[in-house]
Amino acid sequence: MSASASASLQQRISEQLQALSQVGETLTLRLLELEERLSGVEQQIEAVSQPPSDEAGQWESNEILAATEERIARLEDLLADQQPRSASVVSFPERSRHPHEEGSTALAAEPELDLNPFPEEEEQTFMDELSA
Repeated sequence: MSASASASLQQRISEQLQALSQVGETLTLRLLELEERLSGVEQQIEAVSQPPSDEAGQWESNEILAATEERIARLEDLLADQQPRSASVVSFPERSRHPHEEGSTALAAEPELDLNPFPEEEEQTFMDELSA
């Protein structure tokens, strides 16, 4: 029995050694994949952190400036079209928001507007009363 026990023990040890070598192989493959991913991330970080080349940056700047000039020209045209209408707009002097502040004479002159911002309108008849 000692021979069979020795063979069984040897079989168990060889199976455990094979399983351990498979685990080591799997860990090694995962470590290599992780190193590849890390180098890829490092390259992406370098690409982002490096300033763009002068020629590419200059081209983008010129393109942005051209688009901005076009927008400004369109706005100027719209404002030129709106200018006759804006002349009819009446500007109101600024009023003090607090009636107790010094220099609030504008509020003292018009107390009714500040106290009642919605003046009452005369009573209107309803459609039912008109048809009756």
